[in-house]
Amino acid sequence: MNICLFTASFLPKVAGMEIVIDRLAREYIAMGHRVAVLAKTPRGMKEAPAFDYPVCYYKRSMSEVWFNGAPKRMLTRLHRQYRFDVIHAHQIYPTGYLGWKMSGKLGIPTVMTSHVGDVREGSRLRKKPVTNRRMIEAMTSGSAVTGVGRGVCDTIDAMVGFRRAFYIGNGADIPLPPPEPPSLAGRLPVPAAERGFDLTLCRLHANKGLTCLIDALGILKKRGVGRPPLLMAGTGREEAAIRAKIAQHGLENDVFLIGQVNAAERDWLMSRCRLFLQPSVVEGMPMTVLEAMASSCALIGTDIPGIRELLRDGVNGRLVPPGNPEALADALEASAGEPGTLDRFRAAARETAEANSWRAVAGQYIQLFERTIAVNGRPVLPE
Repeated sequence: MNICLFTASFLPKVAGMEIVIDRLAREYIAMGHRVAVLAKTPRGMKEAPAFDYPVCYYKRSMSEVWFNGAPKRMLTRLHRQYRFDVIHAHQIYPTGYLGWKMSGKLGIPTVMTSHVGDVREGSRLRKKPVTNRRMIEAMTSGSAVTGVGRGVCDTIDAMVGFRRAFYIGNGADIPLPPPEPPSLAGRLPVPAAERGFDLTLCRLHANKGLTCLIDALGILKKRGVGRPPLLMAGTGREEAAIRAKIAQHGLENDVFLIGQVNAAERDWLMSRCRLFLQPSVVEGMPMTVLEAMASSCALIGTDIPGIRELLRDGVNGRLVPPGNPEALADALEASAGEPGTLDRFRAAARETAEANSWRAVAGQYIQLFERTIAVNGRPVLPE
């Protein structure tokens, strides 16, 4: 099968969706399929990186409503070269919408996947009448629609007014126990190196609930409960607010922002942390939770769509209400007295990750592609 992965954001920008597309491309190729990626040129990219598969970048448009025609021209040209059997568009808008518009001209189906940012209530695209209408048109009439979390699927179904979205989650690599990367040497604070650490790894964004986590640590400090240091890996626009919150609670010697980490550093940190914390308010299906599970982490996360699909309270981790620092503080305090339970969580988390391998996820997409091809691109609905 010849597959076009069509996206408005791709590597070298690194975030969840970009990693998903790269992993799917590699798995499709390993399964014997042919892949090409069509992506919008990332801001500031001076030289395109090398990949193990073809990647073509199209010129950025100045507007979300009025397109410059570059993606359509590039898609047509690539189709002449690769004779695609299916377009797999990541995000409903703009790529899902554009893929759907081009499906009739090219004679191939478009399967579109939402990673939550486009369809979530209050998103920029939902607020604009034109882009909201276009998303609904594409999801209603496109070949197939998927969501990376059950909550994403529920949102899609509500937008179009009928059961439309297939649930296909994200996957996980199963890493080997890594040595300490040389790039981490000297970056870890002394308390973490000596006493171990808890870890959170994400964009420093309001949706990630990091200020709530710091409030929870502040509550524990007032209770006199000792904790291992917390390492926060990542960068983002909330960094100043997070540092202010750390100072507010006097946690400068307890919480450490260590910046962006690469894959080797991530795997090393996850393999050695005591707890991995995911206090998000909104998620599609967080890659970091799957990665932490693959590294046999014990986890505490929030009881929201996207996390609860993976984390089962009392089975492979703990769930707490989102935005509730008292409940999070209670869960953190309880974890200190249950080392046997944490060991059980680690083993169960690894089993969850193994059941959600990238090969299994890619296989689900291939089955859906085959269904859309068999009916000549007519809409395919969940049973």
